[in-house]
Amino acid sequence: MNKEQRRKASIDLSLTYLNSYYANWRLTKVLTIQKLLIEKYTFYKDFSSDIKQGDDADGNATIAQEITHGLYFDAIAHCVQYVEDLFALIKSAQQPDYFVRNIITYKAGEVTNFIKNFKINSKTVSEIYHFPTELIFSEIKNKTAFDTGSRNLIELTEDIVKFYKEYEFFYNQYKHGLSVAMRPFGNVFDNEQIKKDKVGEFDPYIAVYDNLNLEAAGKKGTLNIQHGVLMPGFTENVRPFVGELSKENNFLRLVFPPDLQNFAIELLVDKARKIRSCINIFISNYSKQISFIEGKREFQLPSDYQKNIDYFCSYTKTED
Repeated sequence: MNKEQRRKASIDLSLTYLNSYYANWRLTKVLTIQKLLIEKYTFYKDFSSDIKQGDDADGNATIAQEITHGLYFDAIAHCVQYVEDLFALIKSAQQPDYFVRNIITYKAGEVTNFIKNFKINSKTVSEIYHFPTELIFSEIKNKTAFDTGSRNLIELTEDIVKFYKEYEFFYNQYKHGLSVAMRPFGNVFDNEQIKKDKVGEFDPYIAVYDNLNLEAAGKKGTLNIQHGVLMPGFTENVRPFVGELSKENNFLRLVFPPDLQNFAIELLVDKARKIRSCINIFISNYSKQISFIEGKREFQLPSDYQKNIDYFCSYTKTED
């Protein structure tokens, strides 16, 4: 197989993969979770006996606390994985002739590092989403649309990378060993708490566990002084030995999301819509780039990520 044959084969395989890709799937999952949170008392009623905690008489307390928290953690996980999906595609496209190999068997650690170290500016964003930055426009409205779309894409990418860095730890704690606080203080919800939850007056209390001492946690980024240091299980048997347990990284501390004051499922739905928009932009632009031969070139940029509306741009260029 010579270079040209490899290129053509890779184009066909890449387009086959991208044409079967469903960029809406994780958004669908987050929207499903949003609906479950609204209808949870009805949805889980039929099998509450299987899922309720032993100290919960009718299952409602379990739904109000453990099930609710679990659904939020699952939505966080899908959003974090959504970001990894996007950057796995972007990174795989850096070697077009081996796109299929790279995307099917990508190394998660490399993608994670790629996200965390990615420098966002107009040049890098145009490169990863495969659209040009230097174009001559005959009409001012087209230039305005291009500039707005480019700025939108930069802002979307900045926002989802920031989200990834802030919530990756929550994803890891949920994914590995379920190290999350489904029942943060160990107490079953009482009737008053359940009533408030049923009418939407009980905000979710999202927290995951960390065991690192404060110095190590500060370096890792899992310690937020503004949230304070909250240690559940601070019993008489634990208190005298907190210093020693801390040095051993062998104690419990709660870590809260940065959006502690206004955390809600709507926040995660918004992030999912932003990521979906970026994935769609990548797939469309990359597909058009690798299959381009000569003549009119097309690409798109985001206009309204909430409604999934894009600007469609075209220009004439001969093959390089």
